[in-house]
Amino acid sequence: MASDPEEMAGFVERYGLRSGDAQKSAEEVAARVNADGLEVVRISFVDQHGILRGKTITADGLGSAFKNGITMPSSLLLKDTSNATVFPVWSGDAGFGAGRMTGAEDIVMVPDPTTFKVLPWSAHTGWMLADLYHADGAPVAISTRGILKDAVQRLDSAGYRFTAGLEL
Repeated sequence: MASDPEEMAGFVERYGLRSGDAQKSAEEVAARVNADGLEVVRISFVDQHGILRGKTITADGLGSAFKNGITMPSSLLLKDTSNATVFPVWSGDAGFGAGRMTGAEDIVMVPDPTTFKVLPWSAHTGWMLADLYHADGAPVAISTRGILKDAVQRLDSAGYRFTAGLEL
């Protein structure tokens, strides 16, 4: 059994990826999933083409997902709209910096509890968005959600407010 606090800390705690408020939200979501008798939770991110990608976990795995994230192959971010991998995954540099995503290295999806919803068409299924990180805790530079968060933060810093609308 590990006695070093660093070894015992989960991925999220180790890299400081969740604030106190977000931790409280994670605890509230876990309690709601249990109270509502949900069976599964879908954890998703949006790729560069607007396609939801992710994993479905059993409800009893949610605590571990909040603590450690969920690993995914980075090749899911290296595809074109036909789902063909179009970057040189097996070269020394897959196009995103030496060693980043090489060999389809795992990335870590960290669920954002503030986005939790129960799917109205599947009453026993929860869903939430996730942020993407490399195994060393660094954000994935081509994560669409991360890019948007950074852009909104820059606008806020410059005194602007971002407003968006949908055109269907």
